[in-house]
Amino acid sequence: MISSSMHGTQLACGTDRSRNPPLLVKCRQEVYLRSRAPGRRLRECDVENSRITCSADEEQHMMTPKENLMAILSGQKPEWVPVSVHIANANNLPGHLPRELLNDPLDRLEISRFVGGDILHEINAVRTKPSAGMRTKSETCGDMRAATLVTPEGSLTEEVMYARVPTPVVEPLPEGHVLPWPIVNSVHTSFFIKGIPDYQILKSYHQSLTYEADHDLIVREQNRVGDRGICILGGGPSSPLYSLVARYAGIEQLSLDMFDNPDEVESAMEVMTEAACRWYRAAASSPCDVIRCTEDLDTKLVSPDWFHRYAKPALTEYARICHEKGKKFVVHMCGHVRGLLPDIASIGADAVHCLTSPPTGDTTIREARRVLSGHTAAMLRMDAHLMLNGSAEEIDRVVAEMCNELGNWAGALIIIPCGRASLANIRRVISQFREPGNSRQCNAEQDACRLSHAGVQKA
Repeated sequence: MISSSMHGTQLACGTDRSRNPPLLVKCRQEVYLRSRAPGRRLRECDVENSRITCSADEEQHMMTPKENLMAILSGQKPEWVPVSVHIANANNLPGHLPRELLNDPLDRLEISRFVGGDILHEINAVRTKPSAGMRTKSETCGDMRAATLVTPEGSLTEEVMYARVPTPVVEPLPEGHVLPWPIVNSVHTSFFIKGIPDYQILKSYHQSLTYEADHDLIVREQNRVGDRGICILGGGPSSPLYSLVARYAGIEQLSLDMFDNPDEVESAMEVMTEAACRWYRAAASSPCDVIRCTEDLDTKLVSPDWFHRYAKPALTEYARICHEKGKKFVVHMCGHVRGLLPDIASIGADAVHCLTSPPTGDTTIREARRVLSGHTAAMLRMDAHLMLNGSAEEIDRVVAEMCNELGNWAGALIIIPCGRASLANIRRVISQFREPGNSRQCNAEQDACRLSHAGVQKA
């Protein structure tokens, strides 16, 4: 509810937040509020009984959180450094949440809204279409699961062992909050590929794959996010190299097969790339704005030469398909990727997701900026150990150091890994990146005020 007069504007907060959520954040010694009215900045004068009396400042253009995020993906200058939580699945939840948010299925968007920050809401909305003679089946026995791909050429079976780790208690639980369910980890005990003949079966399986995107689901989720962030279409196939390493063959079997019969392996890679391109064509023809590929290769797993020969061509084609339809292409690559940065910069991706600095990764912000600037944006991952166990002083120091390294680089945003991290630490990181002294946008009072629109709700 908003009523105006010549002398001020009355706003009632805490009404229907899903329709028009007011966004509050401390900026220097004043609090600024942004309504959904484009271009209007409102300054708080008094807060009493959840009502805010404001006087309207001058009209000026201000980006929404969605516009700010898209500016970075488009190679344009943002108005603030976005900070987003990464909640891709149930393993990525904070260390505790209100009981009502831990539903099955999870509403990850509502969790992101509760935690705070600029929203990157990832959904899976591209389905595999049934194909005659092709099917998958799985059997579970205790902590073991066997999955089988059935094709006219034969069958392939993998076995995966699962382990469940209880959520640790990292801070006192507020009233009404509970611990999420256990973290689920898995490891292959056997892969689909067990020898050269199996590649022909794998080719048959991928030749049958066709896809369709659920346009209605994508539009619904986009409408839920609104202008508070971006709805990302996830689940994009990786390069054939990573698919073979991580899912189908494993690095040991693949290495042997590449030595014994590289032609057969490379032939399978070509078919896998063609199938992946069909997925990206379906995704790019949907109403989505951003498409994400999970490419978890790093130099602890493969050499830069293998990445250049067997991953880069496919990733480049995925990016081309997305751009042809006006979509942004984001590739997830965490871990030790410094040796792959030149190829990453030339893929054509609009951003690399979860780029990781030491000690977990090996890519400093300065190195990422030197190689990627002008080519690819960097979604920089906060250190997971810091998010789990870091003190307030450590967080403040690390954020200040990161901001110093970022300088005036317009192609970066911050990703917070939430995997059972301290909720207080997550929110402190978000808050600290909004501090005028830390932000590269705070060289003037007007720039400091812009930071108030980053989408962090006042606690």
